[in-house]
Amino acid sequence: MKLGFLSKIFEGALSIEKTYNQCDQALSELKAYNEKRKEAGFQISTEEKEALDEVVNTAITNATRIIDKEGERNWPGVFREMHANLAHLYLELDEHDKVREECERLQGYGEAGRLDADEVLESLKEKEEGESTS
Repeated sequence: MKLGFLSKIFEGALSIEKTYNQCDQALSELKAYNEKRKEAGFQISTEEKEALDEVVNTAITNATRIIDKEGERNWPGVFREMHANLAHLYLELDEHDKVREECERLQGYGEAGRLDADEVLESLKEKEEGESTS
């Protein structure tokens, strides 16, 4: 019985760590893709775009799965980080309403959450101002 309980804790920790890594990878690849898109003559193959979409969608899906446990688990730090990851991913995807939604949730996680939300919202503001001057 004890081993089963410890096994579930260990599996949960691995799943959380795996999701952190997936979010980091997705964010890194999205940033690189967005930078390359600015270059003249940029092209991406269908296969490369599909691979990028798969990485990003997997990260979003798994982060959302963890967040769905908010009422069941007492993991405030994990939930805050997942909301921050989603906010950053949505920022790179230009899904501004979803960025604001995640930042609103982030602000419910004390000072650290408020600071994370402020940072993301500042980046969003800069991005929107840059788009309006382009």
